[in-house]
Amino acid sequence: MADQQDFVKRAEDLASFAKQAAYVAIGAGVLGFQRAQVRRQEIAGTVERARRAGSLPGCLNLACDKLVDRVKEFDATFTEVIKVVDSTLEPVWLRLPEPAQVVVQQARNSRDELRQRVFKFSA
Repeated sequence: MADQQDFVKRAEDLASFAKQAAYVAIGAGVLGFQRAQVRRQEIAGTVERARRAGSLPGCLNLACDKLVDRVKEFDATFTEVIKVVDSTLEPVWLRLPEPAQVVVQQARNSRDELRQRVFKFSA
């Protein structure tokens, strides 16, 4: 009976950790999206002002530079979120059976590879 209660407690703890990590990831994603929207509006305004002034080519270069800077900032923020989520869930992952740990590590590797592909042009 005590083993069953211990198992239930651990399962509840795992669910709680996963829920907290999901909230962190979703919150960071929402903040990142909002930042991207603000930056997009800033760049669109800069391009429009340049179009009206007749200096569009120079402004487009400036807008591209700003966009690359913003992507780098977002990547840095995303990297910090990954670190927080990984460190929060590390104790949970270490308690999983070995086959599950392998699957988790594969998912983490895929996530990191995708991030590198998405953000490589801004490096």
